[in-house]
Amino acid sequence: MGTEPEGGLYDTLRLVEGSRLYIGGQRFKFKEDTIIVIHGGLDYHVKYPRGKAGEIFFDSLEVKANKKRWTRELHNIVITSPRIPDTQDTMLTRLSVDPYITFGGKVIRNIRLTKLEPFGPSIFDTSRTAGSKIEKLGNDMHTVTQERVINNHLLFQSGDLVDPNEISDNERIIRELPFIEDVRIYIEETSPGSDTVDVRVVTKDAFSIGAGGLLNDLDVGKLDIFERNLFGLGHELHAVFYWDGERSPWLGHEIFYIMHNLGGSFINSTLRYQQVFNTESYQMGFDRRFFTPNTKWAGAVDLERTRTFRYINFTDSISTDVPVKYNIYDGWLGRAFYLRTKRNLTKNRLNFVVSSRLYWNQYIDRPEVDEQNFYLYQNRTGWLSSLAISSQSYFRSNLILDFGRTEDIPQGILFSLTGGLERNEFNTRLYAGFSLSQGRYLGNIGYLYTKLEAGGFFLKKDYMEQGVINFRADYFTPLFIINRFKFRHFISANYVQGINRFKDEYIGIGDDDDIRGFRYGLPLGTKKIFINYEADAFTPYYLYGFRFVFFGFMDFGLIGPDMKKLHDGLFFSGFGIGARIRNERLVFETISIRIGYYPNHPEKDIPLFLHVSGEKRLNVENFNVTKPRIAGFE
Repeated sequence: MGTEPEGGLYDTLRLVEGSRLYIGGQRFKFKEDTIIVIHGGLDYHVKYPRGKAGEIFFDSLEVKANKKRWTRELHNIVITSPRIPDTQDTMLTRLSVDPYITFGGKVIRNIRLTKLEPFGPSIFDTSRTAGSKIEKLGNDMHTVTQERVINNHLLFQSGDLVDPNEISDNERIIRELPFIEDVRIYIEETSPGSDTVDVRVVTKDAFSIGAGGLLNDLDVGKLDIFERNLFGLGHELHAVFYWDGERSPWLGHEIFYIMHNLGGSFINSTLRYQQVFNTESYQMGFDRRFFTPNTKWAGAVDLERTRTFRYINFTDSISTDVPVKYNIYDGWLGRAFYLRTKRNLTKNRLNFVVSSRLYWNQYIDRPEVDEQNFYLYQNRTGWLSSLAISSQSYFRSNLILDFGRTEDIPQGILFSLTGGLERNEFNTRLYAGFSLSQGRYLGNIGYLYTKLEAGGFFLKKDYMEQGVINFRADYFTPLFIINRFKFRHFISANYVQGINRFKDEYIGIGDDDDIRGFRYGLPLGTKKIFINYEADAFTPYYLYGFRFVFFGFMDFGLIGPDMKKLHDGLFFSGFGIGARIRNERLVFETISIRIGYYPNHPEKDIPLFLHVSGEKRLNVENFNVTKPRIAGFE
């Protein structure tokens, strides 16, 4: 209904084609777009054609907001009109190497860096500037990444020949940095048909000061406050606070410092100190990964000293906290041999990798152990070596696991054979295992990732102990677009089978891979199968640059002991809805709000949970070779 107009006696109505205007008992239909002026005292009603009401609403809101400066500023920050197309919103899915194929073999003349502030400009429009005071304040608080940090991450220099794979790899490497929102590398010929090119690297910083955390209950949670680009150097500093009202002491803290790409070596280092409740831990690590198929050497060194208490079930009726103190020394080294192919520019690149690992777990305080119990607390040293074949390429897309930023999705294959020797307090055993994973972009069908791994220890020639078989499959659909909403579906299956596990070795229900938000950590069996489904709806609306994704999920599966058939085990399920909230310009973790219903939860009369947490940025499993490891039983 019409209301008394503000600032005048008349209302100005914008009526699009097909609109109907009702005044008193009369009806007027408009066959074309029309603007009319009507007396504000009249009782009138406008009915817009389907799909146009939202557009008119945002137009009128913008007109009213522009009357005053403070409302105009608020409107510019909060509202993105649904009429305005977002050129970044949906990317054309394509191989990451495609934009650079035509420049292969040309000589790089000049390299120019363009560094963008978090607020205002974008990768697609570098001329934009921060429009509001809040955005300008954010840029003033932020230190833009130093030029030498970006230069240290470049794989090429002036005078090199353009390698399309190397350029696409480099774009992905920079985009993976936690303080970078997005990056584009542009190549331009110096003149038509020239053999020389200029390269322009455009990076957009993420606002590096942020926070994340987890709230399980009102009196249980954690808060992570961090700076992910300290002084523009690309260093991370985190201060994490934990609280639990049922513990004494009830407050704990953790601090860790990460330095990325020391001196351009692509070696990362981490220093960590933790004093959380009854746990005190020191950690130091250095690692260099196989960040491209051309990387020859990778490896890591990890050192840890921890003093804590562990709640241990000795029998069905006896459980208690036991002091545990241990040191861990772990290191590995790998060498890759690049196997060239005739179609090197377009096909997955092939690597043969040899790697070896040494580890030593030393326990000073622990529960009493024997050959078949508390293997986790046994003093042991191990040597593992692996042979692997890896083939990998990437395609570029978005609105998969993130909210709009460019995502690099790997496709390829990884096959590895792992063997070695472990010496513990009771015996010396051989280990053997394998892993096979494959991922493929299926065009209009979607993306499918599968992984099968198995392994175990051999004390006798024909007897495996602590064995396991794992299988996992992950699938997501293409993006479905309905009006300005975009939908994607995710399906996962996870199967774990233990083989001759020790007496105290069981698996429970994992919060991430099995039933989300279940919160039940008791051991339940030695084999399980779970299926997960989630539907995501990417909305077109923004609030202070934050985007909203609504989702619904269904999780269900079976878990049972080894002596029974799986279908005789326990059935669990979970259903729920939720929302994820994120601003891609900020390094804040994604805010996840989830309400879950678990009809057969063993501990709750009303099995309804509210879960609020900060989710870290997710990544699809890649096909890079990592340190040799024992197949996981979890």
